[in-house]
Order: sequence, then structure tokens, then C-alpha cells
Amino acid sequence: MKRITLAVAALILVAGCVESPELTDTDWINQLVTGSVISETSNLDGTGDPGEGGKIGEEVSLPEFWYRQLVAEPAPEIILENDPSTGVCTVTVIHNLSAELIIDTVWDGVFEPGVKAISDTRYVRLVVEKHTEETANGGWRIVSATPAEHMLTDGDQEVYISSMRLYRDDLLIWECTDPGTFYRVDSELPQLSEGDFVRMEATIDHLNPQYDPAFFVIAHGPLSGHSRHLMYDNGLFGDETADDGIFSYEWYIEYTGRRQRIAVDVIDADTFADQTEEDYDSGAWGIHFLK
Repeated sequence: MKRITLAVAALILVAGCVESPELTDTDWINQLVTGSVISETSNLDGTGDPGEGGKIGEEVSLPEFWYRQLVAEPAPEIILENDPSTGVCTVTVIHNLSAELIIDTVWDGVFEPGVKAISDTRYVRLVVEKHTEETANGGWRIVSATPAEHMLTDGDQEVYISSMRLYRDDLLIWECTDPGTFYRVDSELPQLSEGDFVRMEATIDHLNPQYDPAFFVIAHGPLSGHSRHLMYDNGLFGDETADDGIFSYEWYIEYTGRRQRIAVDVIDADTFADQTEEDYDSGAWGIHFLK
């Protein structure tokens, strides 16, 4: 009986293999993109720098305590922009997620936060090519990628990143003024190693500023202490010129064994003005780095 059972199982397995269709180029591309760190977007959750108790001369300061936490992130939507039979294909990857901003703006030493809903859409575009010598993923490989751009899905977005630059030892190693720009993954992505002295700069657009300051700019990545820090336009902390519209942060690279992404994130000051109004407003750019 055991031999018959095994024989039947073997026939079923063989039949299943025969009937299973070969993967198409579209299947291979989806498999490649889904499993690649290049197609990921920047992780903006976690605790941010606390404020300083309503600094003199500022209408809004950073809250006493704040962080973002992910609620749900479905599988990404992968869109092939052209027929892959040509051997080259442009791919758009869309990550839709819901999250929460946990925020305590009452400076009393007691953690009693409010919650603001976040609905985010994060885009990254890739160019994939088919190479006959490639054995994995049906011969397909990712050759170029854009920065990931984070935008609001719901709500009125009024703050945007307009440029981003990375320096290593005061030498410019990467810059972007358009998140639609493609960078070759083998030669044009920034290269960062533990111990590198790095400065990141960013400029911001605000369509309808209400407060002074109008927004807060946050650096994300392999930073000192924790993975997000406030960026400055005050001539200090690596900022070369005060009030020139360029926000900066400099540090020694740490923890590159974690996710290899570096990002700039801007949050509207109106979001931090209270802990009850549903007015979350933020934008970000992020890029994968090599090490």
C-alpha cells in the first residue's frame, strides 16, 4: 500500500510540474522587484527629536514627545510601463500605507498623547533590463532607480522637498532636484560606510506657511544615537550659512547593517501646533545607498 501511495504521489507531482506554466517576463520582473531592497521606501516611523518647551520667538516648537507608527501596509502595486519583450522595462512601484502620528504637545511631563491619522503613498520607479548571462529572476536585473517620493494620499499637502544633497568629507557625492531622476544602481547611488563624516542638505517648498518656523526638516538614516534627527538652517550643527533656506545635518555614519536608505522628511509646523486636529502634512524623499 505504501508503494502505491508513493507512486500516486509521484505521478501527481510530475503532472503538476508538467501543467505548471513557465514564468513570463512579467512574472520574473514582479518577483525581482518585490524582493529587492532597491524598490523599498524609507522607514519614517519611530521616535523623533523632542522639542525644547516652546522656544522664545517661535510660534510652534517640536512637541514634547512624538513618533509615527505603521498601522497597515498592503503589498505594493507594481506597474510595468511598457512591454518587457524589448528586454528593457520601466516599472513603477507604489506603496500605500496607513499610519498614526502619536503626539504630545502639552509640556507637563505626563505622556497623554493625541493621535493624528496618516495616509501615505510612496512612489519609486525602476528600470530593469534582461541579461542573457544572468541566471536569477529570469535574467532580469534592476539597473536604475529614482528616489522614493512620499506624498499624502488623503489631505491637503502643502510641504515638499525641493532638493537633497549628500557630502562626504565636504565632497558632494550625490544630489537630486527632481525625484523623477533615474540613478544607475551600480555607479550613481551614494556610497556610505560606517565612520564616514557626512553632511546632508535639503531645501523645502511650503505653499501656505502659517507659523514661524513654517516647518521642521528631519534627517533619516544611519545616524548617531537614533535614526532621525532635526536638520538646521541656523549656521550650526553642520549648517554652513544661517537663514539661507538650506537645512543641514552632519554626522558620522553608524549602523549601516540596518536598512540602507537615507531620507529627508519635512513636517508642516501646523501638524505640531496641537495634538487633536486631523491636519497631518508631510513629504519626503529617500534613496538607497551602497556600502
